[in-house]
Parts: sequence; structure tokens; C-alpha cells
Amino acid sequence: MASIHTDLTRLLGIKYPIIGAPMFLVSYEALTIAVSEAGGLGMFPLPNYRSLVDLEEALKTIRQATQKPIGVNIHLSGKFPWEEQLAICLDMGVSFFITSLGDPGLIIDRVHQKGGAVFADVVSLNQGIRARERGVDGLVAVAAGAGGHGGRIPTIVLVPYLKEQTGLPIVAAGGVSTGPQLASALCMGACGAITGTRLIASDEARVGEDYKKAVIEAGPDGIVVTDRLTGNNASWIAKSIEGVENGPDLRSKKWKTLWSAGQSVAQVEGIRPAGEIIKEMAEECVLAIKKINQVCIA
Repeated sequence: MASIHTDLTRLLGIKYPIIGAPMFLVSYEALTIAVSEAGGLGMFPLPNYRSLVDLEEALKTIRQATQKPIGVNIHLSGKFPWEEQLAICLDMGVSFFITSLGDPGLIIDRVHQKGGAVFADVVSLNQGIRARERGVDGLVAVAAGAGGHGGRIPTIVLVPYLKEQTGLPIVAAGGVSTGPQLASALCMGACGAITGTRLIASDEARVGEDYKKAVIEAGPDGIVVTDRLTGNNASWIAKSIEGVENGPDLRSKKWKTLWSAGQSVAQVEGIRPAGEIIKEMAEECVLAIKKINQVCIA
């Protein structure tokens, strides 16, 4: 299929404006490789790797399998050795960084020197403006309905709002699991979208079959948003946090049994290879845009 050209694809040198979400305890080497090889941008979060040696080995594995662009989510807080992580990533050719929990300005010069780009996760206009002031190349609009930590503003409102008020490229995050949903994000002014929940139910996601099955079986009303587990609002599959939300504290559960997912579980029907998911999204996106172009305006 032909490429879908947007500011994001031109910036990153990818075929489709689809980013595989860097999901904690979900996105590792196999998923990153599959998404990038399919024409999207594969990503993983740096906190998935306990040591710098583990991170370097993971990147070596990825680079042996693909030379296509990849990205990481970097947490810029005192809890993580982000400076050492950044150095390893830049040495291994990581070209795209999404920042969380800190000042994106800390890494921008070093990333730009290597020809890379830095986007910041934001859930509000205030956060977007602060990130713009620090010199980011774009923003990830983490909207209501997103898996993991997310905001309170729907994607259909947050994306054009940030685009108009900041003038930066905007990547939509929240409720994007299908081609038509990607097309709608592009129509709202996004340069691309992150898909995460759909990829949990992929062959390459490093989670148990029970988690994948729960994503398939859950409906959007089976997603609970609470700040009880982390201190910030995040979306979880309701059945996985029973006994935590209104009962014992987080110590009563292990992280791998706390299943994060977004409301786009509504569009997840089965477990498939991640590459097929990405290519199907792109194909369906093109079809959706063609249908829009056929609408008759009198």
C-alpha cells in the first residue's frame, strides 16, 4: 500500500503516521520491531528495563532485526538514570523521544544534535505551553479514553485545541485502534496517532494470554479511571483492580496483574500479529478518507 504522508511521517521517515504506544510491561523488543517493520514507529518505555545493560542488549536485539526508525518513552525524573539511558539510546540510533515526568528541555539539544525529535506527553493546554517553551518538536495529546495515564479532555477536543493554541505538531493518543479512528484524528489536525490498547492483544505483546483475553472481552464501560493506584488518573480493566479501588492498597497486587487499557477495547476483537494490525489500520484509514472525500456538499 502507498504511504500516508503527514508532518510526522516526514519528520521520522516512516510510512504510516502510526506510533505503537510505549506501554509499561507490554512493549518490548518484539513489539517494537513488528510495528516499525510494518511501516509505523515502534516504541518502548525505558522503565521496562531494570538496568542499563538490559537496555543496551534490548536495543542491540532490535537493531539486529530492523534498521527502521524506533522511539522510546523517557522518564525525566530522579527515579531513573535518564542521562545514561539517553546516551545509550542515541548511540544505538533511537530517533524519537516522548518525554514524561520532567523537563523535556533537558534532552532536546543532545537529541537534535543526532538528528532526532522530542515530543512531550501532555494532558492540558498549560502543560503544552510549558513544553513548547522548553523547545519540544511536538506534543502527544493524551486524552480521555487513553490507556494508562491520561487526561480528562476527549481526543476530539484536545487535539484541535492544542494544535490551535500551541501551533505545534500534535500526535493523538486516546481511543485510536482502527483506521477510521486514525482518519478522524488526522481530520482534527493531528499529524499522527498512538495506538496502544489494540496492540496489547497482539502476538508480540509481552503479556499473558489472560491479559490479552481481558482486553478482547472488555467493553468501554469495563474500563475504570482512578488515581488510587499511582496518584494520577489512569485507565484500568475493572476486573483486574477489584479489591484495590475500594479495598487494600497497591501492595496487595503485583504490577503484572494490574491491567491497563483504554476505552478502545471496544474495537479489539482478537489476537493478531502487530504488523497486520498496523497495516490494516493504514489501509482502513485511506478508505475512510476516501469515503469522506465522496461526501456531497450542496
